[in-house]
Amino acid sequence: MFKTKPQGVLCDISGVLKNGDGNKDIAINGSLDAFKRLKDSNLPFLLCTNESLYTVDEISEKLAKIGFDVGPNQILSPLSYMIQVIKDNDIKPYTLAKPSILKALGHHESDSNAVIVGDAEELFTYENMNKVFRLLIAGDKKFYCLGKSRYYKEAGQLQLDLGCFVTGLEYSSQTKAEVIGKPSECFFRKAADMLGIPHSQLVMIGDDVESDIGGSMKAGLDGILVRTGKFRLSDAEHPTVRPTYIAANMAEAVDVILHAVETM
Repeated sequence: MFKTKPQGVLCDISGVLKNGDGNKDIAINGSLDAFKRLKDSNLPFLLCTNESLYTVDEISEKLAKIGFDVGPNQILSPLSYMIQVIKDNDIKPYTLAKPSILKALGHHESDSNAVIVGDAEELFTYENMNKVFRLLIAGDKKFYCLGKSRYYKEAGQLQLDLGCFVTGLEYSSQTKAEVIGKPSECFFRKAADMLGIPHSQLVMIGDDVESDIGGSMKAGLDGILVRTGKFRLSDAEHPTVRPTYIAANMAEAVDVILHAVETM
């Protein structure tokens, strides 16, 4: 099943470890015990999320409140990665996103040398999108986005994610965005670098067949799709993505991985 004996694990958060109802997070049944077994196995792991409204410190705190013991250094998010990209490349971004993201990344209204689009929700107005379009079509700014998923699940309902807004801007401006988040291959390679493990020896656990599984497998990882979170029955028959394994939940995914570690 696995290409090689698993040496490390990447795991999504929302839809795999927990669900949110819009006001608070709730651990998915069996995920707390499964996560503890994964940690106790001493198999290196990293939580890889497209959550960009919160810093990794805030994500760590939110997870601790529902029983998950994980440090900020064990989480990779588009926000944490983008902050490093900004520092490394002396970027002054024009940022279209929620205020918490603007605070973390900065916002340059008149002297920007790049455009960043992140979770904006109700701020994705015609006026704001048109401003970004005009900046991009001028042709002198790099375009970044904090993920490119089609949708996510919140409060029991599917919600539009960044993908449709970013794709529209790409189409109109004829400017390709560099994706700092899933499903970008560079995001999974960054995770592999953080763990110090070749990507071919890692397994990704996720509920998004395209962003989690398709993205990770394209980067050379094995991928376990779980039937929780945003999973839909049609995902099991996806036309282009063939998961390494489809598990009922996080608990079964950890069982499969630890069994492979013991027997391969």
